[in-house]
Amino acid sequence: MSVAIVTDSTADLDQALLTQYQIATVPLSVAIGETYYLDRIELTPTQFMDQLTHTREPVRTAAPAPGAFATVYRELLDRDGVDAIVSIHLSGGLSFTVRAAQAGARLVNGDIAVIDSQNASVGCGLLVWWAARRAKRGATQEQIVREVKALVPKIQLLFAPVTLEYLARGGRIGQAARLIGTMLDMKPILEVDHGIIKAAKKVRGVRHIIPAMIQLFGERIVEGSDCLLAVASTTPVPELDQLSQALSQNYHIVDELREEAGPVIGAHAGPGAFGAILCPLDATEVVQWNQDDR
Repeated sequence: MSVAIVTDSTADLDQALLTQYQIATVPLSVAIGETYYLDRIELTPTQFMDQLTHTREPVRTAAPAPGAFATVYRELLDRDGVDAIVSIHLSGGLSFTVRAAQAGARLVNGDIAVIDSQNASVGCGLLVWWAARRAKRGATQEQIVREVKALVPKIQLLFAPVTLEYLARGGRIGQAARLIGTMLDMKPILEVDHGIIKAAKKVRGVRHIIPAMIQLFGERIVEGSDCLLAVASTTPVPELDQLSQALSQNYHIVDELREEAGPVIGAHAGPGAFGAILCPLDATEVVQWNQDDR
C-alpha cells in the first residue's frame, strides 16, 4: 500500500519531477482580460510572460473548485495500492486553494490529509518534493504529515521583483509608491511570514539584491547549516546562478531544486523576478532525505 501526493499548480514544479514522483496537481486558473486559462495546462509560464508584457488587460487568478480536488482524490484512491493521500497547497493566507482542497476532501470517502504550506511557489514545491520522496521510500501518511509540518516553520523564502509595475497593477502597492520607487530605482525584497507575503527589505538597484538576500538569510539561518535549496525566476536571469552559488558558499546544500515560477507568481512579480528558498535540516532529516529509493 502507498501514499499518493497531491499539490496545485502554484507549487511551480516542472513536469519531469511531477512524473518522476507521480505527483498529482490541480491547476488554478489565470484570466487575462476576459480569457481564462488553466494554469500550466492551457498557458505555460513562457506564454504567460509573453502575454503579460504585451497587454494592459487586468490579470486575475482563481483557486480551483472543491469538486476539482474531489475528482483527483477519487481517481487516486481508485488506483490499486493507494490507501492514503497527502495534499499540500499554497498558503491559505494568499489563496482560497487550500480551503478548496479541504472542502474537496470532505466530499470523498478516503484517508486524505490536507496541509497548508504557509508558503508560495517553490516554497510549497519544496515541501511537496519532500513528501513525494518520502512516499516513494515507503513512509506512511502519518510520518509524512508529521515531517512536512515540522518543516513548514523552518522554510525561509526571499523573492525580488525587479520592477514595481506588476505589483501596482495587481493592487499590491499604489501607483504613487510605484512611481516613487521607480524614480529612486528601489527594489523590494519580499518574504513569506506566517503565510503572508511581506516586504523584508528595500535596496536601491538590482546589484544590491543578492547581497541583501544573503544578509537576510544569514539573520535567519546559521551559516554552515545543512539545507535544502530551491531557486526560481519568472524569466531566465543570470542572478539566479549568482544567488545559488552565493548560498552554496554559506550553507551545506543537501539538494537543490531549480524551477520556473508560473503565472500566479508572475502576475504580481513580473518578468525578471527571482528568489530562493532555504530549509535547514537537522541530522535526522538529512538521513531521511538521503535514503535510497526503493
